[in-house]
Amino acid sequence: LAAQLKAVRPNDSIASWAFRFLQSLDNMQVVLSGMTTLEQLKENIALFSKADPTDARERALLGKVVASMLDSVPCTACRYCTDGCPMQLDIPHLISLYNQAKNDGLGAIRFNIGMLQENQLPSACIACGACSQMCPQNIDIPGVMQKFAEILANG
Repeated sequence: LAAQLKAVRPNDSIASWAFRFLQSLDNMQVVLSGMTTLEQLKENIALFSKADPTDARERALLGKVVASMLDSVPCTACRYCTDGCPMQLDIPHLISLYNQAKNDGLGAIRFNIGMLQENQLPSACIACGACSQMCPQNIDIPGVMQKFAEILANG
């Protein structure tokens, strides 16, 4: 997905696309940006120092990218699910890989999957549901692990 945006504006960060989109909205008065590094602060200052809203073609591309992301699992990596997992799976990491596989194909994650031991793969999930009970996003984690295991088995 990022590659699609980079193909149009190779020097722009993904965050800049979001901020430029916000600049294109009518009546946008305030934008609150979370920043954790000095580089991000400098980028934000540069982005908002000049008007550079997205054009119609760029907004259409953003719409296409967002539509493909709507099928993603909305995990925030809070890790509440991991404490109760009897298999000690790194559930947020697996969900992140699942989302990548769904959006970019298995090629994008083969190396990461190859680094995991058999007991760390989504197929190691025993579907006990302890993780789902702790999930503030109400994600059906055993269902996601099953789907991911199927993708990997068929991939």
